[in-house]
Amino acid sequence: MDADEPLFTIVVYFVIFRHIFRVAIPDFLGFFLLGFLMWTFFSRSITSAATCIIENDSMVKRALFPLEILPLTKVLYHLFNHLIAVGIALPLLIALWGAKISWHLFWMAGVIVAFTVFTLATTFWIATAGVFFRDTRDILDVALPILFWATPVFYSPQMAPPFLQAVIWANPLTPFIGVVRTAVLDGQAPSAAQLGLMALWVSIALGSSLLVFIRYQPRFAEEL
Repeated sequence: MDADEPLFTIVVYFVIFRHIFRVAIPDFLGFFLLGFLMWTFFSRSITSAATCIIENDSMVKRALFPLEILPLTKVLYHLFNHLIAVGIALPLLIALWGAKISWHLFWMAGVIVAFTVFTLATTFWIATAGVFFRDTRDILDVALPILFWATPVFYSPQMAPPFLQAVIWANPLTPFIGVVRTAVLDGQAPSAAQLGLMALWVSIALGSSLLVFIRYQPRFAEEL
């Protein structure tokens, strides 16, 4: 779920889940905001990557042009916006919404780096798919809202029914969001399990996506 007006979306979700459904999470706005900002960065990056190859067919047909730059520029653009949003949100989180001032805040920088690498790897997959399946963008329009509700943005995984918790923990976005909340809201170091899951997803996504992108890159020009 990717809104054109993120501030409006944040307000709407906050009112709905805090004051209507009354989600029993302390400092809920900070809890929600950390997850939502990461989701926005991820969803916008992969959505824009779906058409980044086919929209630049003249560059693709240049033999010496490094095509990896096309998805990379999409991620860097949305990363810049994400860093601005985090830079605005973090002082507010500390002042108003329950963030703890401690050296564990530095974990957030590490998570942003790891999450950016994971997101970039995912864009390589999506960009490749977008060349061979022109409906990739339309599929994402359906799949991303489903993934949004399966991502612990406005709830914790423990709040889900037992039969759904396995799905939520299998979501690759879950450990990244969890580590940020642990460091910022709890003022604690993330667990070895959280860090291990995060590292596992980065390794799987980056290794597999590079193999796929490199393998199919020579065919991009003939498909356009």
